[in-house]
Amino acid sequence: MPKRYRTHLLVLSLYLLLTLALTWPWAAHFGDAFPGSATWAFDESTFVWNIWRFKHNLLDLRQSPLYTTDIFWPLGISLVLYTYNFLNALLGLPLLLAVNLPVAANTTLLLAYLLSGYGTYLLVRYLLPRHPAAQGAAFVAGAVYAFSASRAVFAALGHYDIVSTGFIPFFTLFFLKTLREPGWKNPALAGFFAALCLLAEMIFGVFLLFLALILLLFHHPPLWRRAPLRLLARLTLLGAVAAVLWGPVMLPILRAFAGGDFALQGWGESLKLSADLFGWFTPTALHPLWGSDWVARLRQVQEGTAPFSDVNTVFLGYGVPLLALVGFVAFRRQAKGWATGVVVFALFTLGPLLQIRGRFLFPLDNLLREQGIPQDVTFPMPFALLHYLPVIRANRVPARFSVVLELCLAVLVGFGVYRILGFKFQVSSFKFQVSSFKFRVSGFGFRVPGFKFQVRGWARVGASALLVAFALFDRLALPLPLTSAAVPDVYAKIGAEAGDFALLQLPLGWRNSFGVFGAERTQIQYYQHVHRKPMLGGNISRAPAFKFDYYRNIPLFQAIARTELPESDPPVDAETLARARAQAADLMTLYNVRYVVIHDPIPGRKPYEDTFAATRALVLDLLPLEPEPAYVSAGATAYRVQQPPIPNPLRLDFGDWPADPYRGEGWAANEQIGGVGANWAVGAEAQIFFPYRGTGDRRLSLRLTPFDYPGAPPQAMTLLLNGQPIGEQALASGWQVVEVPLPAEALRPGLNRLALRFRHRAAPRDVLPPQTAIGSTGAHTPVDIEVHSHADFAFITVGFGEEAVDASAHRRGFNVAVLDAASGAVLDKRGFDTAANAYEADALHDYLQALPDGRIVILSSQGSDAAAFLREGFGAVGGSAEPPPVPYALIGVKGAPPGTAAEATGEAYLRLGA
Repeated sequence: MPKRYRTHLLVLSLYLLLTLALTWPWAAHFGDAFPGSATWAFDESTFVWNIWRFKHNLLDLRQSPLYTTDIFWPLGISLVLYTYNFLNALLGLPLLLAVNLPVAANTTLLLAYLLSGYGTYLLVRYLLPRHPAAQGAAFVAGAVYAFSASRAVFAALGHYDIVSTGFIPFFTLFFLKTLREPGWKNPALAGFFAALCLLAEMIFGVFLLFLALILLLFHHPPLWRRAPLRLLARLTLLGAVAAVLWGPVMLPILRAFAGGDFALQGWGESLKLSADLFGWFTPTALHPLWGSDWVARLRQVQEGTAPFSDVNTVFLGYGVPLLALVGFVAFRRQAKGWATGVVVFALFTLGPLLQIRGRFLFPLDNLLREQGIPQDVTFPMPFALLHYLPVIRANRVPARFSVVLELCLAVLVGFGVYRILGFKFQVSSFKFQVSSFKFRVSGFGFRVPGFKFQVRGWARVGASALLVAFALFDRLALPLPLTSAAVPDVYAKIGAEAGDFALLQLPLGWRNSFGVFGAERTQIQYYQHVHRKPMLGGNISRAPAFKFDYYRNIPLFQAIARTELPESDPPVDAETLARARAQAADLMTLYNVRYVVIHDPIPGRKPYEDTFAATRALVLDLLPLEPEPAYVSAGATAYRVQQPPIPNPLRLDFGDWPADPYRGEGWAANEQIGGVGANWAVGAEAQIFFPYRGTGDRRLSLRLTPFDYPGAPPQAMTLLLNGQPIGEQALASGWQVVEVPLPAEALRPGLNRLALRFRHRAAPRDVLPPQTAIGSTGAHTPVDIEVHSHADFAFITVGFGEEAVDASAHRRGFNVAVLDAASGAVLDKRGFDTAANAYEADALHDYLQALPDGRIVILSSQGSDAAAFLREGFGAVGGSAEPPPVPYALIGVKGAPPGTAAEATGEAYLRLGA
């Protein structure tokens, strides 16, 4: 083997040994555990499940890996905007054909460590002069990047996408070569590695963009002056290669953002997920000497009692900044870009507001309060500017900028180590002579021979090892937290059973990046690779609101979620519990749930550890389960469900809560239309779920009416049963009954999907004349207002489209929204529980009386007893003087004569605007 290949093989081997040592005891559990923390979010289980899901969809099911119905059953979920980590999924695909899932997942993660170190080694070797000291300097730089403190914390939290930085140094290397060397190979390779980075994590694209801009700005000589067209052509090729390779993922993402309800509102948790200035110099909780109990620290973060607002992720260390400073001083001209990157990315990690020891509000000796401003001072940081940039604002976790911060530091460390290893100390010979002293001392003299000192050979190897230890000691994360890859035996037994059926598991929950409904435990989703059955619940990154609203509207899931997490949800009320009990058995038939699997709580995982007994008792009480478990294994017990028979006929009364589980996507909320309960079909496809058993055809009867308006074209409806077209029906005006046969060959045992597609769709806003007059008050609304009151909800929407604002407090009783008459801005929203007591009713009365005249006032009732304690109507805002029946909706004006406001009862739906 040529010497240069032996060198690279030696470097990779050393990085492998370092990885195994610095992530211990991971290597000892490579086949039965993976990095992560059992008392945290189980994100590691998500990324391991991803590798299996990609292979299962692509090779086993022969369908797109970007969609599945195996979680969020029966709705299914798009995986387009999911934190998939396609890079690891692609790397794991051939591995899964030879080894089990834990080994395949761990191997992809191990490669991330190795490639991060090796890529940085190659980058620094390229930047340094050809000198024996460059080898050791590049190796130390690679070790700094591969074993940063932030990487260890991200691994311990299960954030494998942020650990998968292996190709970022390779992109950086070939981007620099693109700027320095002629030809088209380098920009093509830079584009190739950029695509691999994007496949690992979309947000890496933002990091690479900033890094490339900084390196381009500080490149010498400036290419944009010397050869701007040539530079533009190379960068165009780079972008084109990246776009083509990332295209199969990029195009669905663009379509999803364009047509889906995925808009990111507000700042998310960017303040919480920022680095703390003091945290830069505080060793992480994983350090074996200076750290703390990892599980206890995670618990402190959840409780808000930790030293910082979140887990301390961005610890710069002590040795690394010192070596980086040496590198900057020694290579000042060449290091300017990298030093700028350190400063810029370090500031970005601090997030939108400066935080010190968990505080972002500072009194500054009551600076503002002395000026009559009752608040403390905040210090906005540069990250706040990114919030206003399209696409770039998608990064809601400032601490993740440590990915490129650490690379810039590593390069500077390489420069510093090179200067140390190449150190020369030389003293020339000199003479010293004294001719004579008094007291008759005879003259004398001496000569010191010259000498020099230089680090070379094995001394350089030893010095490199010492510098690795110096740089990494304060960044140690030992032992690395692991979670078990073991799957309870009950799932192998369930998976061996024939037939298609679903599972309901405790803890039950639905989670995305912005919240959770229930006590979701992603580890349960990982178990799916063994049983391969659809499951209620699941974890996703982003999802349309309906994917969560569907489950929140079903009493059974409300009851379970509120019992699992009483801190985040109100306790289960008697009405919800009664509805859950009445509907639970039918839901098991609809969803074709054969087993309910109850998992024991994980010690220290709050609050489910404390609510487990109550949740288990609730589920055993509500669901039709066999009295004895079907399967029992360590940590999990499976009960078989006794599904009741399907009613014949099965009647669904749309517009009322019992029909909610049978409605999939494409429907508006329940309402009264023409005195009967109904739902408008508002999507391109409106779905209906229903169960089927036995053999033979079935017959469907639908009572419906099209949306009719002057000039409306003839309407027609196409029906699809489980994706197969079964007929088209022309629709007349008004209510009508459509009957359609459902052929047995299109039906499936268990849950079936009926899709309704309409020839035309129109929104009232687009086809009806504007109506802005607020009753007969003489006032007009400057914005769209929509009010919908019901026994189960109170919706108040102000504005339209992306400008729409939820102006309801969503409380039982009466919900009030107050608008500025000129701009339509929502000035206030309140909820009064007038079904509870007279005090709340009096508070509502006093609130309305105190409003300034001329304000637009919106009222929406929620609950069948909302008017129980009302003593009078809403004449103060133009409504009727007498207490109204409920459901009730009003759009009025404070000070308008009674009886002049727009009011609705029964159907309780009002809409004004364009």
